[in-house]
Amino acid sequence: MLQHTECPRCHATNTGAEYICFACGAPLKPMPKRFGRQAPVSVPWPMWFGLLLLLGIAGFLGYRAIVLLAAYREIAAWPAWYLPGAGGALVIGSQIAFLIARRHDADSWRLWRAPRLPLSQAHTGDAVWTRGKVKCDSPIVPAYFPQECAYYHYVVRERESDEGGWRVTERETNAVDFELVDGEDSVYVPSGSVRFDAPVYVESYLDPSGSVQVKLWAIPVGLPVSLCARIAGETSRPRVDPLEDDLSGVVTWRSAQDYVAMVAKRARMTYLGGWTLTVLGAIALIAGIAREVA
Repeated sequence: MLQHTECPRCHATNTGAEYICFACGAPLKPMPKRFGRQAPVSVPWPMWFGLLLLLGIAGFLGYRAIVLLAAYREIAAWPAWYLPGAGGALVIGSQIAFLIARRHDADSWRLWRAPRLPLSQAHTGDAVWTRGKVKCDSPIVPAYFPQECAYYHYVVRERESDEGGWRVTERETNAVDFELVDGEDSVYVPSGSVRFDAPVYVESYLDPSGSVQVKLWAIPVGLPVSLCARIAGETSRPRVDPLEDDLSGVVTWRSAQDYVAMVAKRARMTYLGGWTLTVLGAIALIAGIAREVA
């Protein structure tokens, strides 16, 4: 025998296996999580102490290696505070990197858990990934390129005549509210509730000599984009709010899976940078202590 569920919105009868109402699309029970990732957990303090001990041993061994390679004579003339100061600065930098990495990791996990739904199945209160085309009644046009956009960011650089490098002479970022349209459904997207991940739209030289270069990132009108945000507002005029209090929504030209993978990769690279700074800082600190003892 099939179990039945009554829709709280239109009171239509649905089978117990349904997650949304067949008649009006209202949610009948929580959506299943499509991914099996677990939330990032904090590292216990005993493990931190063990890691610091290992780093101390690595630093002492590193100093002994410096002595064996006859590099001690080269650093003997340095001030006494040089190695401890450099080590402390590196350790502080590593902790900042760890904080940033944990933030990226938490963001990627929350973005990963948001289900992917078409606009026709997203209702007020849902935090979802959806996709559609950009429609804007009052588009903005960046300098140098006559293209109607909902968001753009450009940088103008000039070549240095002496050193041959580049110097930034102009940069600008601008965004306006727009609508995300999927067939007959649409949602209003305030520019202040989302962050933009735009593709490189133009990268070229502005003069024949190649001494002035412009690079433009843009979300032009009509571009298919992915949106991750929380649906809010009235049913007749839905809008999007930030995904969570500390996490704004996302508008990206990538697919949902590619964007989440990019954020997760950024977290891994930041963790790697943090551990590299920690190891170098520990080596510098222990080398400075060993130098004073010697």
